[in-house]
Amino acid sequence: MNPTNESHLKKNLSLTELHIDKRASFYAEQYRMNGPYMLIYMNYDLDHDEIFYSLIAPGFSKTNTSRMKSDFVRNRSMHQHEFFEFMFVIHGRIIQKIEGKTYTYQEGQCCLVNQNVRHVEIAQENAELMFLAVSNDFFLNLIRSDIHYDETGHVISPENPIYDLVRKTCQTGNAAQKQYWDFIPAGSPDAAVSEFEQIFGTIIRETAERRPGLLPLVSGLVSRISSILLDPEQYALQKFTLPSDKEEYLFLRIKELLTQTNGCISRQDLAAELHYDPDYMNKIVKKRTGISLLKYGRNFSLKESARLLAYTDMSISDIMQRLGFTNRSHFYAIFREKFGLTPKEYRQKKSRGPS
Repeated sequence: MNPTNESHLKKNLSLTELHIDKRASFYAEQYRMNGPYMLIYMNYDLDHDEIFYSLIAPGFSKTNTSRMKSDFVRNRSMHQHEFFEFMFVIHGRIIQKIEGKTYTYQEGQCCLVNQNVRHVEIAQENAELMFLAVSNDFFLNLIRSDIHYDETGHVISPENPIYDLVRKTCQTGNAAQKQYWDFIPAGSPDAAVSEFEQIFGTIIRETAERRPGLLPLVSGLVSRISSILLDPEQYALQKFTLPSDKEEYLFLRIKELLTQTNGCISRQDLAAELHYDPDYMNKIVKKRTGISLLKYGRNFSLKESARLLAYTDMSISDIMQRLGFTNRSHFYAIFREKFGLTPKEYRQKKSRGPS
């Protein structure tokens, strides 16, 4: 497909108002959806530094084209959400970072993630993506109502691993399990894209028209999507389960919070943000890094001070003030301990460039 303003999917998108409850945390952005399902269409036009996106859900939709900065596109924060998400590559190629590791998705491929997986999509070329977000309740109701019959008219219960994943994720005791599944076209990617475009187009039009029977109709189409993805003649399935250790989770949250604040956050504020005892957090950090939480956090501040020295004209005093250092002698001592140079020497070296 040609990712331009005249693409097939763009022509079918509705233009009303959409509200998404999106709350950010330092561990990962948290996406929340007020409704049973949502389609999110993204068109990255890197040639013109533009992103076209449209979001449509029962009763709501929003469409916008905005200028994009390359740094934003390539350095977006990872996010989680409270729903199941299918990502389809309609055109081009996309890089997806999942729990810190990067994977490439080509045209026709699909990825399904559950609520606990931290991930972010990164465009490195022109690309069209479609995201189908499905709430827990909508998916569970779909599973209960998805009745199959054999050729004699008897009810049968065919295996459906996607349904099993949804059930297990929603069960008590599996709340922290991180799973994502990749679906790779077994045949022509063009054929896979064409089939899904027709389904998405139907969901978009029906959602925009808001006629009676909308939810049962969309429920049937989501079931159809799962059946296509699970057909071995159409798609190959790869399942991935990621570690969900509670200590690892806490350490990652501490690390990302320190990254976002450049280490300028006290133990008390960390404890208030993460709802953990400061001594316990110190124990977790020391177990994984060999140094205390205080020294670990200070490394983030020193890293930022080095960046400011190298790439800005800020005075050393202003840098110290921004990063919360009050004792000049102490700052010089710990900076030299980490970088082998005083702040002034470090700036002079960086201004000269590589020797």
